[in-house]
Amino acid sequence: MRLKKNMKRSSARICTECKSDIPRGQKYGQKTKSIPYKQTSWTIDDRPKEEIPDWAWETVYFKDEFDFCEKCCIEKGWVA
Repeated sequence: MRLKKNMKRSSARICTECKSDIPRGQKYGQKTKSIPYKQTSWTIDDRPKEEIPDWAWETVYFKDEFDFCEKCCIEKGWVA
């Protein structure tokens, strides 16, 4: 994992592991996780009365980002 410098002005980032603030100018690491979600392209009015067939569903992925402070990254062994 590569550490980045926090340049966010509006609100401070919060470490997911230790719940501490990551102030502006301090280094942090970031991991992402893709969460699968099933959806269909039919609207509520167009849906059939019976069960929706398997071929009508598609998988959509939502990306969730997790921030970690420099100290937690080193403790986890993600950064040398």
